[in-house]
Amino acid sequence: MPAALDAARGRLLDAMVDGHKYVFGQRASFSATRIFVIGLTSFLCEIGVQPVVCATGGRSRRFVTTLRATVPELPADTVVRHGADFADIETVTTELKPNLLIGPSKGFGLARRLDVPLVRCGFPIHDRLGGHRILHVGYAGALHLYDTLVNALLERKQENSEVGYSYL
Repeated sequence: MPAALDAARGRLLDAMVDGHKYVFGQRASFSATRIFVIGLTSFLCEIGVQPVVCATGGRSRRFVTTLRATVPELPADTVVRHGADFADIETVTTELKPNLLIGPSKGFGLARRLDVPLVRCGFPIHDRLGGHRILHVGYAGALHLYDTLVNALLERKQENSEVGYSYL
């Protein structure tokens, strides 16, 4: 492995160790393109986040079986939807009460109604500058996504804390 990749991998692993106590056991609902849902599901399971809803608007007869084969540790009770629209995703997400939403800007209203953070990723991201440039692949992309997830959870914890940041 080239030294640069080894160093990038080391930075990601170090961050995962540092943030594990914040992400482990969190419950996430997310939607994206089929291939991104598969990669994101694998990543979330690896870091200890429980996917409760994995949804995509695309239709594929093989999506569910491919997802479950690619991510065998995915809990059996995880709701997996393909060909889903935002109304369907909102209904099932509201019922399952995750504490984190991941996906495009269209999830903002739902995140606000559920009072949970929205980590914007995928497409489209219309309510943030530079959303189309967010890197999600490779060690650098995984590190950025991981930092964003942890920081969203920390920010929510700070917002609800009476004593401030030092007691997270």
